[in-house]
Amino acid sequence: MNNAALNEKKIIWLASYPKSGNTWFRAFLAALLNDEELDINDLKTDGIFSSRTIFEKLTDFDSTHFYDEEIKILQPEIFNHLALLHQKERLFIKVHDAYSYNNAGLPIVPTETTKCAIYIIRNPLDMAGSLASHFGIAIDRAIKMLNDPTTKLGNQYNLDSGEQFTQLMYDWSGHVKSWTSKLPFPVLIIRYEDMLADGLNTFTKAVNFMDIDISTEKIATAITGTEFHRLKQKEQANGFKETLAKNRVFFRKGQSGNWKNELNEQQMADIVHKHNEIMKTFNYLNNT
Repeated sequence: MNNAALNEKKIIWLASYPKSGNTWFRAFLAALLNDEELDINDLKTDGIFSSRTIFEKLTDFDSTHFYDEEIKILQPEIFNHLALLHQKERLFIKVHDAYSYNNAGLPIVPTETTKCAIYIIRNPLDMAGSLASHFGIAIDRAIKMLNDPTTKLGNQYNLDSGEQFTQLMYDWSGHVKSWTSKLPFPVLIIRYEDMLADGLNTFTKAVNFMDIDISTEKIATAITGTEFHRLKQKEQANGFKETLAKNRVFFRKGQSGNWKNELNEQQMADIVHKHNEIMKTFNYLNNT
């Protein structure tokens, strides 16, 4: 691979634990950078890190012929190659994987073509109900997912034909630590709660961090165009392809603090006990 070409750092990772606001942020980017009416089923970002489709298009290999350990060794090269192929100034890639390492001891996320990452974090107390709704599981099971350091999305078998590869998540605290510890590229941490409460400042900070030269007026317009009730209306009118089942909704409540209406005392205590350190770091213990 051409080392000079690898100096083109154009990948911006949109990283988060699921149901933390990643889709909202991608909708904002789509509204910000495109003039046409926002289509939530065509957000015009550049795919997800765990995509089998990207892997197969760039390798001409059937991804079901590989084990997860092999995929994790190949993924950095795949995304370096993707960056070289595209003439875009920036590639926005969603990623739910924890920042982890493959069997060769190398990070699964490539450094060479990475410009930066936005890491979106949300109060795990609110995430429990959102995860339960999204995956169609009980809240207790969602809490187990948040609390289990071996949590993975997807089941990787040699003949698995799902759309995405397995994604190692760790527990919620482990996921947060993996992306917010010192990494070999800049990372901006934004809280879902600040996206709600102080949208203009929070989104403007992200836009500046990504080195996107655009007016405050356009940022404000994109924020207005992607307010939660508008996204929910679009889903109700046209459906949303990222919803996991027809009888579920993706854009559910979009609130901060709704955990008080959904969790019992034991469930709340289980989350706080497990994640006390990180919740304290990101100011999530004030109202518990």
